[in-house]
Amino acid sequence: VCSSDLDWNSDVQPSRRNSSGGYHLPELRRNQKMCRSFESDSVFGDKADDLLNTLQKTAWRVDDRILAVAEALNEKRIPVKSFLVSVIDKPAKANAPQHVVDDPTLLKRWKAEQHELHRSYHDQTKKAYRTRQVLAMAKEFEFKTYFLSWSLDWRGRFYSQQSWLTPLSTDFEKSLMKFRDGCKLNDEATDWCRSALGAAYNGTRISFQDRIKWTNDNAALLKRIAEDPLSTISEWEVAKEPWQFLQLCLEWNDVVVTGKEKFWKVPIGADSTASGLQLLSAMRRDPVGMKYANLLEPETPSAAPQDAYMRVLEVAKGIASKDEKLKHLLPYLDYRSIGKPAVMLSVYGGSHQNIKSDIEDAVDEIKDELEAQGLKVDKSDMSKLTTLITDSSKQVFPAAYEASKWLKSLAKQAHKDGKESLSWTTPTNDQIHLTKHEIETTKIYTAFNGTVSIGDFNSEKPDLTKQVSSFAPSFVHCYHAALLKESFSDWQHPIAVIHDCIRVLPSDMDRAMDRIRDGFVSIVDGDPIARLAADLGVPDSKLKRLPQLDQDLASVQHSKYMFN
Repeated sequence: VCSSDLDWNSDVQPSRRNSSGGYHLPELRRNQKMCRSFESDSVFGDKADDLLNTLQKTAWRVDDRILAVAEALNEKRIPVKSFLVSVIDKPAKANAPQHVVDDPTLLKRWKAEQHELHRSYHDQTKKAYRTRQVLAMAKEFEFKTYFLSWSLDWRGRFYSQQSWLTPLSTDFEKSLMKFRDGCKLNDEATDWCRSALGAAYNGTRISFQDRIKWTNDNAALLKRIAEDPLSTISEWEVAKEPWQFLQLCLEWNDVVVTGKEKFWKVPIGADSTASGLQLLSAMRRDPVGMKYANLLEPETPSAAPQDAYMRVLEVAKGIASKDEKLKHLLPYLDYRSIGKPAVMLSVYGGSHQNIKSDIEDAVDEIKDELEAQGLKVDKSDMSKLTTLITDSSKQVFPAAYEASKWLKSLAKQAHKDGKESLSWTTPTNDQIHLTKHEIETTKIYTAFNGTVSIGDFNSEKPDLTKQVSSFAPSFVHCYHAALLKESFSDWQHPIAVIHDCIRVLPSDMDRAMDRIRDGFVSIVDGDPIARLAADLGVPDSKLKRLPQLDQDLASVQHSKYMFN
């Protein structure tokens, strides 16, 4: 645990056979290959190797302040958001009192109550399993430096190989982690800390200036929470990311307020805003899509970031207000959580049914609030709501949706031309290989084991339908990963990545954002969609290329909320 992981080395063979890096023990590396796939023949280039090794050299420590709070809450059986505990003790297996035994009605009720008590304890304990495991792991590593080994999925996205104490986890688990090596704060870095506090409490839809102002205005609250987290649970559990907010409060108090610590060690995060829309809109040079995906300079220095999901809902409101058959849907359109799944899934070609299912989940979470306004939630409206928001998304980001539809046509044409899998090269020289195979099984109905499926769960027969449906999101995801590789392959500072999100020290954030802007322009330069068609061997005569519009890529260099 006290030495960084073994470096990965490039290899011309498929990366699912590359076991050169990660764990030091060969026995562990045998089943922990560079590419987390059993069938894809993707091969990753030097920049992928370099960033993997940079991630593996980042040293971590457990934040003992958060661990102490978590242990106290666990002892008191107090759950807080992603920190789950059983709120009741394990019920004793006791016999019913004699007066209950003598009364059949009371006995029946007592048995039902005992059954419900045991069931509730079992369910709560099961849900809290991860919390118990994480606490045990954090306790074991409380005073040790540890490193994470990393690998890639077949699209080139980064994942840690460990299951616990990783940044790709819950709000609670992230708060247990801090960099071993910190930084001193100058004025710019301190503002990033203020912004992080404001974002952790309020979310990232407000401007940087408003996040900083919130922190300045709430200095007494931050100090109160930091000095007594257990007595102020009601004040920090309402934050957008309560555990990371608590960790930031503690760090702010120790480093900035009291000067108890000289170095800031808590990671500061920045997440790509609507990254699929960013990439497809930029590839098409669409000025409208790039504006609402935060790729352009804000209209004023104090302007809040554009919110793609709320913009779509505004368009949906305009449509619904003019249609008597849709007006009753207007109350739903005030909630960002309802608009987000439609935009996120539909741009990748998600099915109507899948989008509707996600919208139904979002509605269920705010059902009480909706009904308090006098709205009776009607499941029969969910399909209309799905269609309305999806159509509105296409109006806000027409070029991106046109590109997504075109990508499906490209995959189908490649199959018509005889390809049984799809391969292309990214700007960071990763060779991505998309293949899906049919599942050939038979269901057997048994008396004691119920329905059992047997057969070949990964046959050699290509599943062309699944390849087409996964092609657009896979293409976008490999470009997410390419952006990180282009931006950070030679990075020499502590860093973690979470899909299309980064976490660095506050003193490094300005440098990181500058690299991201440069990296983004680099990977979408030229015509990536046309290059993709060339890689798949589909000529313009068989599938006409999509035209690019008139937005200048240089404008991205002045963006402020591209990562937010």
